[in-house]
Amino acid sequence: MTDQHVPQRQQHEHKDRSGGTRGIKRRLTSPPWLGRAAGVGLSSVSIGFVVLLIFVLETRGEVALFTRPLTMQIALTLPYLIWALTLGTIAGSLLGLRHRYWSLPVRIHQTALALLGIAFSWQLSTLGFMAL
Repeated sequence: MTDQHVPQRQQHEHKDRSGGTRGIKRRLTSPPWLGRAAGVGLSSVSIGFVVLLIFVLETRGEVALFTRPLTMQIALTLPYLIWALTLGTIAGSLLGLRHRYWSLPVRIHQTALALLGIAFSWQLSTLGFMAL
């Protein structure tokens, strides 16, 4: 009786190992996951941009605007990443609304993130951080 269970257990473990990579690949290419990941990235990078910009200006002063140290160069490239993540969040939000990937509160939240991303990107463009 124990001999019969061992092959089944090994076969089950083999399925778990091979299904794990397929599950990760499937998740990384699924539109709902990509839409949510873009929203999380948009929020994180936007907050990081503001914190980094304030940090650079507080430590280096106005001289950082002219000398452009490495931290300032990094801060000045983040608006373009914010813009790209905004486009991903908008696409994810539109797909989520159309196909009803998530519950209603999550769809509202994703739409709010997309709208805030549009507003923040527009503000960054208006302030001259992005030359679109």
